[in-house]
Amino acid sequence: MASGTISSYNLGEHITIAGLAVQLLFFSFFMVTCVTFHYRIRRNPTMRVMGTSSRGNGKTQGTWETVLFGLYIASILILVRSIFRLIEYAQGNSGYLISYEVFMYIFDAALMFLAMLIMNIAHLTNLLVGSRKEHHDTQMESLDH
Repeated sequence: MASGTISSYNLGEHITIAGLAVQLLFFSFFMVTCVTFHYRIRRNPTMRVMGTSSRGNGKTQGTWETVLFGLYIASILILVRSIFRLIEYAQGNSGYLISYEVFMYIFDAALMFLAMLIMNIAHLTNLLVGSRKEHHDTQMESLDH
Protein backbone atom coordinates (compact mmCIF):
# COMPACT_ATOMS: atom_id res chain seq x y z
CA MET A 1 0.00 0.00 0.00
CA ALA A 2 2.41 2.64 -1.20
CA SER A 3 -0.21 5.33 -1.72
CA GLY A 4 -2.30 4.32 1.30
CA THR A 5 -5.68 5.13 -0.25
CA ILE A 6 -8.83 3.10 0.16
CA SER A 7 -9.07 2.57 -3.60
CA SER A 8 -5.56 1.07 -3.76
CA TYR A 9 -6.40 -1.12 -0.76
CA ASN A 10 -9.57 -2.36 -2.51
CA LEU A 11 -7.62 -2.93 -5.72
CA GLY A 12 -5.11 -5.06 -3.79
CA GLU A 13 -7.92 -7.14 -2.30
CA HIS A 14 -9.45 -7.70 -5.73
CA ILE A 15 -6.10 -8.69 -7.23
CA THR A 16 -5.51 -11.15 -4.37
CA ILE A 17 -8.97 -12.70 -4.81
CA ALA A 18 -8.50 -12.93 -8.59
CA GLY A 19 -5.09 -14.55 -8.07
CA LEU A 20 -6.57 -17.13 -5.70
CA ALA A 21 -9.36 -17.88 -8.18
CA VAL A 22 -6.81 -18.37 -10.99
CA GLN A 23 -4.79 -20.63 -8.67
CA LEU A 24 -7.90 -22.75 -8.01
CA LEU A 25 -8.64 -22.94 -11.73
CA PHE A 26 -5.15 -24.12 -12.68
CA PHE A 27 -4.85 -26.49 -9.73
CA SER A 28 -8.19 -28.05 -10.68
CA PHE A 29 -6.89 -28.43 -14.24
CA PHE A 30 -3.78 -30.16 -12.83
CA MET A 31 -5.94 -32.59 -10.85
CA VAL A 32 -8.08 -33.40 -13.90
CA THR A 33 -4.89 -34.00 -15.89
CA CYS A 34 -3.61 -36.41 -13.22
CA VAL A 35 -6.87 -38.36 -13.15
CA THR A 36 -6.91 -38.53 -16.97
CA PHE A 37 -3.31 -39.81 -16.98
CA HIS A 38 -4.16 -42.40 -14.30
CA TYR A 39 -7.19 -43.61 -16.24
CA ARG A 40 -5.28 -43.89 -19.51
CA ILE A 41 -2.20 -45.61 -18.04
CA ARG A 42 -4.39 -48.18 -16.28
CA ARG A 43 -6.30 -48.84 -19.48
CA ASN A 44 -3.14 -49.19 -21.62
CA PRO A 45 -0.17 -49.85 -19.32
CA THR A 46 3.36 -49.80 -20.64
CA MET A 47 5.81 -52.62 -19.94
CA ARG A 48 7.66 -50.46 -17.43
CA VAL A 49 4.44 -49.69 -15.55
CA MET A 50 3.48 -53.36 -15.48
CA GLY A 51 6.94 -54.19 -14.13
CA THR A 52 6.73 -51.70 -11.27
CA SER A 53 3.22 -52.68 -10.26
CA SER A 54 3.97 -56.38 -9.86
CA ARG A 55 6.94 -56.42 -7.55
CA GLY A 56 6.89 -59.22 -5.16
CA ASN A 57 8.96 -60.45 -2.28
CA GLY A 58 6.20 -60.37 0.24
CA LYS A 59 6.82 -56.77 1.31
CA THR A 60 4.51 -53.88 0.65
CA GLN A 61 6.33 -51.65 -1.78
CA GLY A 62 5.47 -48.38 -3.42
CA THR A 63 4.06 -48.47 -6.91
CA TRP A 64 3.23 -45.71 -9.33
CA GLU A 65 -0.39 -45.93 -8.15
CA THR A 66 0.73 -45.40 -4.55
CA VAL A 67 2.46 -42.22 -5.65
CA LEU A 68 -0.63 -41.08 -7.57
CA PHE A 69 -2.98 -41.81 -4.66
CA GLY A 70 -0.68 -39.84 -2.37
CA LEU A 71 -0.75 -37.03 -4.90
CA TYR A 72 -4.56 -37.16 -5.03
CA ILE A 73 -4.92 -36.95 -1.26
CA ALA A 74 -2.38 -34.14 -0.94
CA SER A 75 -4.00 -32.30 -3.85
CA ILE A 76 -7.45 -32.50 -2.26
CA LEU A 77 -6.03 -31.10 0.98
CA ILE A 78 -4.34 -28.27 -0.93
CA LEU A 79 -7.54 -27.61 -2.88
CA VAL A 80 -9.56 -27.37 0.34
CA ARG A 81 -6.98 -24.95 1.73
CA SER A 82 -7.11 -22.84 -1.42
CA ILE A 83 -10.91 -22.68 -1.26
CA PHE A 84 -10.67 -21.65 2.40
CA ARG A 85 -8.18 -18.91 1.50
CA LEU A 86 -10.41 -17.64 -1.30
CA ILE A 87 -13.43 -17.46 1.01
CA GLU A 88 -11.33 -15.89 3.77
CA TYR A 89 -10.06 -13.10 1.52
CA ALA A 90 -13.48 -12.62 -0.12
CA GLN A 91 -14.97 -11.94 3.33
CA GLY A 92 -12.48 -9.12 3.88
CA ASN A 93 -10.65 -8.04 7.01
CA SER A 94 -13.80 -8.06 9.11
CA GLY A 95 -14.89 -11.50 7.91
CA TYR A 96 -15.74 -14.41 10.16
CA LEU A 97 -12.92 -16.72 9.07
CA ILE A 98 -10.13 -14.18 9.47
CA SER A 99 -11.49 -13.14 12.90
CA TYR A 100 -10.89 -16.54 14.51
CA GLU A 101 -7.40 -18.03 14.60
CA VAL A 102 -8.66 -21.59 14.94
CA PHE A 103 -9.73 -21.62 11.28
CA MET A 104 -6.18 -20.76 10.20
CA TYR A 105 -4.81 -23.65 12.26
CA ILE A 106 -7.35 -26.13 10.90
CA PHE A 107 -7.65 -25.08 7.26
CA ASP A 108 -4.15 -23.80 6.71
CA ALA A 109 -1.53 -25.27 9.03
CA ALA A 110 -3.12 -28.69 9.62
CA LEU A 111 -4.00 -29.27 5.97
CA MET A 112 -0.53 -28.30 4.78
CA PHE A 113 1.09 -30.47 7.46
CA LEU A 114 -1.02 -33.46 6.37
CA ALA A 115 -0.26 -32.81 2.68
CA MET A 116 3.47 -32.66 3.48
CA LEU A 117 3.24 -35.86 5.54
CA ILE A 118 1.39 -37.73 2.81
CA MET A 119 3.84 -36.62 0.13
CA ASN A 120 6.72 -37.85 2.30
CA ILE A 121 5.05 -41.24 2.78
CA ALA A 122 4.05 -41.68 -0.88
CA HIS A 123 7.13 -39.98 -2.31
CA LEU A 124 8.23 -40.71 -5.84
CA THR A 125 11.69 -41.80 -4.69
CA ASN A 126 10.08 -44.83 -3.03
CA LEU A 127 9.27 -46.01 -6.52
CA LEU A 128 12.49 -44.89 -8.18
CA VAL A 129 14.87 -46.19 -5.53
CA GLY A 130 13.05 -49.51 -5.51
CA SER A 131 13.32 -49.93 -9.27
CA ARG A 132 17.01 -48.95 -9.23
CA LYS A 133 17.64 -51.44 -6.45
CA GLU A 134 15.85 -54.18 -8.38
CA HIS A 135 17.84 -53.30 -11.50
CA HIS A 136 21.05 -53.47 -9.46
CA ASP A 137 20.01 -56.81 -7.88
CA THR A 138 19.16 -58.23 -11.32
CA GLN A 139 22.57 -57.18 -12.66
CA MET A 140 24.32 -58.76 -9.67
CA GLU A 141 22.42 -62.03 -10.17
CA SER A 142 23.41 -62.16 -13.84
CA LEU A 143 27.05 -61.62 -12.86
CA ASP A 144 26.86 -64.47 -10.35
CA HIS A 145 25.65 -66.91 -13.02
